[in-house]
Amino acid sequence: MKGTSEPLCLHCGTPVPSTSGDMRFCCTGCAFVHDLLQQEGLEKFYELRGDQTLVPVGSQALREQNFDWLAQATAEAEAKAAKDSTVAQLHLGVQGMSCLGCIWLMGRVHQQQPGAGRISIHASRGEIDLEWTAGTFSPVGFAERLQHFGYMLGPSSGKDKSKPATADLVRRMGLCGAFAMNAMAFTLPTYLGMSRDFMFAEWFDLVAACSATLALLVGGSYFAEKSWRALQHGVLHIDTPITLGIGAAWIGAMVGWAMGVDGLKYFDFVATFIFLMLVGRWLQQFAVEKNSRRMLQGAVVAEIMTICHPDGATEPKALRDITAGDTMRLKSGDLCPVSARLSSPHVGISLEWINGESAATERTSGQLVPSGALMTSHRPVEVETLEGWEGSLLQRLVTSDRHEHAFSPFVGTLLKWYLAAVVLIGIAGGVVWLAMGASPATALQVMISVFVVSCPCALGVAAPFADDLANALLQRLGVFVRTGFLWQRLVRVRRVLFDKTGTLTAENPTLKNPEALSSLHDADRAALHQLVRSSLHPVCRSLFDALALHTSRPDSDSAQAEEVVGMGLMLQTHDGHAYALGRPGWKDRGSSPAAQEDVVFSRDGMKLAAFTFEDRLRPSTRAAVHRLTQFGLSVALLSGDRREKVAHIAAQLGLDESSFHAEMTPDQKAAAVRASGAGQTLFIGDGANDSLAFDEALCAGSPVTGKNFLEHKADFYFLGNSLRFLPDLLSVAHRRMLAVRCVFAFALLYNVSAIALALAGMMSPLLAAVLMPASSVVTLALVQLILGYWGRQMRTQDKEASTQTVRGAKGAFGVS
Repeated sequence: MKGTSEPLCLHCGTPVPSTSGDMRFCCTGCAFVHDLLQQEGLEKFYELRGDQTLVPVGSQALREQNFDWLAQATAEAEAKAAKDSTVAQLHLGVQGMSCLGCIWLMGRVHQQQPGAGRISIHASRGEIDLEWTAGTFSPVGFAERLQHFGYMLGPSSGKDKSKPATADLVRRMGLCGAFAMNAMAFTLPTYLGMSRDFMFAEWFDLVAACSATLALLVGGSYFAEKSWRALQHGVLHIDTPITLGIGAAWIGAMVGWAMGVDGLKYFDFVATFIFLMLVGRWLQQFAVEKNSRRMLQGAVVAEIMTICHPDGATEPKALRDITAGDTMRLKSGDLCPVSARLSSPHVGISLEWINGESAATERTSGQLVPSGALMTSHRPVEVETLEGWEGSLLQRLVTSDRHEHAFSPFVGTLLKWYLAAVVLIGIAGGVVWLAMGASPATALQVMISVFVVSCPCALGVAAPFADDLANALLQRLGVFVRTGFLWQRLVRVRRVLFDKTGTLTAENPTLKNPEALSSLHDADRAALHQLVRSSLHPVCRSLFDALALHTSRPDSDSAQAEEVVGMGLMLQTHDGHAYALGRPGWKDRGSSPAAQEDVVFSRDGMKLAAFTFEDRLRPSTRAAVHRLTQFGLSVALLSGDRREKVAHIAAQLGLDESSFHAEMTPDQKAAAVRASGAGQTLFIGDGANDSLAFDEALCAGSPVTGKNFLEHKADFYFLGNSLRFLPDLLSVAHRRMLAVRCVFAFALLYNVSAIALALAGMMSPLLAAVLMPASSVVTLALVQLILGYWGRQMRTQDKEASTQTVRGAKGAFGVS
């Protein structure tokens, strides 16, 4: 892993891109929230945050959000409370909550709200419960206040659905831990030489047998169920040898108890082994589940649409019930769910969701509005639908499922031979002892001992520990794993495919001349801020982000901008000035047609500033692509954008013409993934047009975009503005594989030695009880040795980067 001198953001802890205007922060949103925390005396947030990496705020803390859904939910909750004579209640999802500092800050913000009642924060589920007396508290006001600090509230998927899957593992783990302690406590006297004539000896055996049986029913059933489901699909899973070992040990222990053979009483082994396996499985799933719950589970398309009738009346209609011929009303920011024909005179739309094209376009009355088009105009428009929801392009994109690639054939074959060898060796050992004149009890003890010591205890604990360490390494880079099978798949990657807009480049075009903003007077910057703050046009979004540190949030009663579709925006201020932002020569005097100007900002016809924009690569993208090619991986670019724009980005990355494809549809992207060898492909994308390609790829990743779609479909998502993590992601995967292979080699050596002892008749429940935890400790030490070195190296790099950031901050404030 190569070192880095990139400073870390003071607020979120992700690397600061070299293009940042303020090297203390990765984005204007983080700078805004940091200043807000300082102004309001909430610096304790950073003490509680520690070195935890947060989601970069971006512009979501500054941009207006639509909380109509929350206002409606509040009204319904208060109406229900009035009917039932109780307090009003809401259950909401939260995006951005990831550390103890977040919990503390949300609690403080809630306390500051008038009429605040009770709040319950469920950090592990990413949800909150609100209770208040109807009419005294405003959930919308609370949501707007939280937004200023970078947290977004959204509808919850429901209390039952939101219950963590690991909750079941925790219950099983807790019970089996108690059973294991009981089994060990009541077996220990036997190991210490307790006489069988002791009056409570039989009771001790009974308690140990009951503890092992309960552990088998509560915890062993978990592995048995998973093993059976895998076998039904013709797949051998690691849970199969675990189940075999548990079952054999329990059967042998019960037979030994019934026959009075102490050498078969593996009660403590059964309970302890099950507990350790559950701990390993919980460790493996907890981080994945936690990362999956960091993002809101909001719907991509509104489930209820507004239908207009010829008499002017409107009615709500479920999305699934939309049919051809309906007249549908769409607001700014809405996605057109189906192909439609525009009924209104004009509309501005963005097709970035379906083809990756970041530039906005216009439609006039009678023209086609494609499924997935984003409405960017300020005013609502009406469209006539040409199809129903089922079968539309957007429906295909948002409801497609990831293709489950087959489990590694090598692992399946290895498990098959391993199980066959263990069973044959165990049976053969028992038969040989019988042939040598041993008693059936002794022969059975040999056979059961072989099955017991061959349990993959070391792998069952060490492999999840390796996953946990690898996840921790990546979290320092702002990468979060969502699926448990990612690590096994990453080592099979031989080709990396990228989307362009929003993945290799920023989601919005980058302002090339930010100095033009600094030259404006405060009043003019405030007017420009007012013009762009509500617009969804990519150019306006870019200007809004660039203005964030120059202009304070405008008052809600400020004058509203008016849009002329295809030309620009106009604003009449209270002091009588007429501002405009639009095409050169539209409202300004003095713009030259030959000038390299994208938009012009004017006041009363006088040109104040001209702005130019470009698609700019994310920081460290060239270096990341270069390192990938050094690893022997092929890299290609798939985009729905225009060819000249894609070729420009490909040239910056050093890719030849055969390594990029432009103007691709979602189906063409998916076909390209299949043609390139889907079973060896990693795909990185961010839009709905990448959804079908995600389904085909071996594994897939997405930046956090705030659209809450592909983040929930990807195998991993990443924070921040840089792609420098990508080579390290693959390096960590291979380092983890090295750790697991070393553990496997040790486990193989251990099993051969233990099986030899069992075949020699020297294995006993006491020896098995000692060897099992001892082997687990050795394998954990191996994993720590192999992966821990990288962790220490990364912590050193983080300290150096943090020191650099602090020094830069002191210099900015004039502190020596």
